[in-house]
Amino acid sequence: MNSAPEAANVRAAARVFGIALVLSLTACTVGGIRKPYPQSRVIEAVSWDFSTIVSYRKALGSDLWPCAWAVDDNLYCAWGDGGGFDGNDDNVGRVSLGFAQISGTPSPLDAGSFTGKNIWGSPPYARFAANFGGKVGSMAAVDGVLYAFGGFWTADNSADPVHASGRGPFNSIAWSTDAARSWTIASWSSPQPLGAFLDAGRDSTAAPADYLFIYYLRNEDAHHVYLKRVRPGQLTADPAIGRSDEYFSGAGRRGQHPHWAAREADAAPVFADTNNVEGPSVVFDRALGRYLLTAGHYASGNDNDSTAGQVGLFESPHPWGPWRTVGYYDNWGELNASTLGDFLSLRLPSKWISADGRTLWGVFSGPNSFDSFNIVRGVLRTR
Repeated sequence: MNSAPEAANVRAAARVFGIALVLSLTACTVGGIRKPYPQSRVIEAVSWDFSTIVSYRKALGSDLWPCAWAVDDNLYCAWGDGGGFDGNDDNVGRVSLGFAQISGTPSPLDAGSFTGKNIWGSPPYARFAANFGGKVGSMAAVDGVLYAFGGFWTADNSADPVHASGRGPFNSIAWSTDAARSWTIASWSSPQPLGAFLDAGRDSTAAPADYLFIYYLRNEDAHHVYLKRVRPGQLTADPAIGRSDEYFSGAGRRGQHPHWAAREADAAPVFADTNNVEGPSVVFDRALGRYLLTAGHYASGNDNDSTAGQVGLFESPHPWGPWRTVGYYDNWGELNASTLGDFLSLRLPSKWISADGRTLWGVFSGPNSFDSFNIVRGVLRTR
């Protein structure tokens, strides 16, 4: 018999796919916790190389690191509460929010194969001075513009917004038309965080049907992830009054023929985990034709128990599923002890996925020594 949370999970997923019940019942356990989806038949396994984490670590004292692959072929990434790459310390050049440019692609044989420099932060440790603060949870690049979802500190809500710690109360979008040199924040604020962009490649050229896809969780629901799509030209408009967001409301068998609704109340979950979901991030692996989703979990239900080691990797032929498990970990990389208390997302920048789609580099951060820019190499084994 399914427990009440598991039964609710199955019912919610069944709104999306008629085969969800079968998928749920064939799921198994890993490390004593139940993984939400059965093993992938396309990507059979992934191996991770943690041997270079210390030698490749950069930007000490700075965390988060959502990234976007811009039209100029660089990654632009946001950090929080630190000095970024050029400060390389929690106190040197410290700002609440900064943006850095990362050039190159990591190589397992050369720690200098990629470099980072601060663009927007605290001069002289950045080229341009920050004029607001907060935390950015997701970034996207499209049509030569950088976009950032965040909770911001501004002059209207802080006496010192550039240095105010933590996430700011102004949930909105900021954008830059000059490669992160200057940023504009929209005039509206949302009652909840705005979600995470699908990473659809360089300048979002692989975005489905010229939409930006955004994954989000509802307030008071840590078990389900939802999906909406927005035209890039409408992205900076107030979603409450000036935008025509469309919400995924279901699909046919095997995820074909998706349906979209105008009302958020009609949205159907695209991903579910009874062990709770934290920090979902999705990237399109163009060579494999698969969407890769990473998300944290914490079976206890207490967010303070989350760690970088409690994470899963899933794949699907569509942005909305159906998903299958590639790896589901209770202590990924044996990181639990050193990162207890926070899961700050495992992100797989599309620029750092190999041409054959099978080698990728993940970016993550966390407490203690992992309060930094950390990368790990993963190799996918496919049929």
